[in-house]
Amino acid sequence: MVMTRREFGINLPVSGRSYSREEVELNFGVLRDIALAADRYGFSSIGVHDHLLNPQGSSPGGKEMPERFRYGIVEAWTTLSALSTITSRARLTNVVLCNLFRYPAVLAKMASTLDLISDGRVNLALGAGWFRGECLAYGIPWRPYRTRIEMLRESVRLIKRLWTEDEVTFTGKYYQIEKGILSPKPVQKPHPPIVIGGASENVMRIAVEEADGWDIDTGPCTFEMFQQRYAQMESYCRETGRDVKSLRISVNTTPIIAKSIPEARKLATVWAERIGKDPQEYIANKSVFLGTAEDITAAAEKWFEAGVNQVNFLMPHDVQFAQDLCAGIAGLPH
Repeated sequence: MVMTRREFGINLPVSGRSYSREEVELNFGVLRDIALAADRYGFSSIGVHDHLLNPQGSSPGGKEMPERFRYGIVEAWTTLSALSTITSRARLTNVVLCNLFRYPAVLAKMASTLDLISDGRVNLALGAGWFRGECLAYGIPWRPYRTRIEMLRESVRLIKRLWTEDEVTFTGKYYQIEKGILSPKPVQKPHPPIVIGGASENVMRIAVEEADGWDIDTGPCTFEMFQQRYAQMESYCRETGRDVKSLRISVNTTPIIAKSIPEARKLATVWAERIGKDPQEYIANKSVFLGTAEDITAAAEKWFEAGVNQVNFLMPHDVQFAQDLCAGIAGLPH
């Protein structure tokens, strides 16, 4: 058994996610109030997904659900910047930024500025990108998988140099800058934590060799798969001489809070059908937590025991749900 400190974060429903029988209209006021609840009750982080089209029902590997694209989603960095001025404790992160969307030198500047605005609360979470449809819809060149992985590694290296060096000239395969100056530097020293998102072996190696953390979406990565991946991560760390405990690991899960597990199961069934998933398979996934706040916390325990440092909850577009979950978990020993 791996013992770690137990921490919780929330991911905002920036695509208007709802577990009820009715669709909801996306409302920034709801996102604001959920973020404030998480900050007030001492949750470790507030996360915002980085998509340009609504990803509900779509997933890595080519599955896309175009009928949900029109439901809308807010832009990640703008939303996170707005929230930075009304929160004071929770760290600010993304789940995760698509490397294809922004030039790394510009992203380094954006993150440095937000770190200044938020008084040193930024985590830069970055992934290679998986949603082909949104790139084509917004005129962003789509790259083969191997190229996206190489671009991700190169971006991380360039960003770290800009954050820590006075002047940077960088000649990479995909990115080049000449006499780049980033000022002011981030508040956090030597730089804000860099988190790499994804469950592939290539992504895991980048996390071990270049980053401070590793973030996994538990939809495509089941608990059993995570256990296998964690063993691989330990192996990669041994190869590089790194202690696996120096890599902060977070997972993204779905809580469905109700007065009982059967009641929560009914809500989960409605949501699974809405996003085109088999309800039994969806509920059987150990990343869907059902029941009271105490039930949900108990369900998270197996992930902590497997080596996870932080469990993040994807909230529905429901302020009362968020307040109940945050207050319930804050009142439990963990």
